[in-house]
Amino acid sequence: MPDVVDGLIGAFRGHLGQGRGHSLIALPLLCIPGGLLLWWFAGTVSRTWSPWKRSGFLAHAWNAGLTSVQNSPAPQTRVRQTMQVVLSLGLGAFSHLFFDLISHGGFTWFYPWMPKSRIFPSWWYVTWYELPLPWYKDPYPIGPHFVMWVFLGLLGILLLFYPYLNEPPRGSQNINFGTRQKNKYNTQTVSICSQAKIEDKGVSP
Repeated sequence: MPDVVDGLIGAFRGHLGQGRGHSLIALPLLCIPGGLLLWWFAGTVSRTWSPWKRSGFLAHAWNAGLTSVQNSPAPQTRVRQTMQVVLSLGLGAFSHLFFDLISHGGFTWFYPWMPKSRIFPSWWYVTWYELPLPWYKDPYPIGPHFVMWVFLGLLGILLLFYPYLNEPPRGSQNINFGTRQKNKYNTQTVSICSQAKIEDKGVSP
């Protein structure tokens, strides 16, 4: 949500960049309300979507994400459900701020009362290369903090999608098991019926 908030602000400001959306004051005032709005929107839109009836990583990840959006969180009272979502959004937004704190070149937690500042040793802000990016006022500095950003980003992707590399989403195992059991019983029934017909004819199996 911090990136969404700053992205919307940047659209009106004329350029992107970290600002109010990455401050602690924006967490309860902008990030959580905006997250609730997106949660409601995603739940409404996803009602018309269907799971993929196929195997593989992409299908497992898609079906798990779709189930999470459609049924998130577990069915309970409306108040408790909303509180769970608010807590999840708060933790998610704060983890984003902490992630950016150790992987970006500026400290924005107390913005706008304190401008973006540097709190790490000087070597952390060494610039090896400046990468011009569209919609950004200044080029993006490539340095030690960028390496940390890439490492943490890849680690986050791995932790998010690793459970779906080898295992189907929750619920599909039960479906497969039920299908196997059904086929097993059908096979046994056919076998028993065939054997009975043979015995009725007086022929040994």
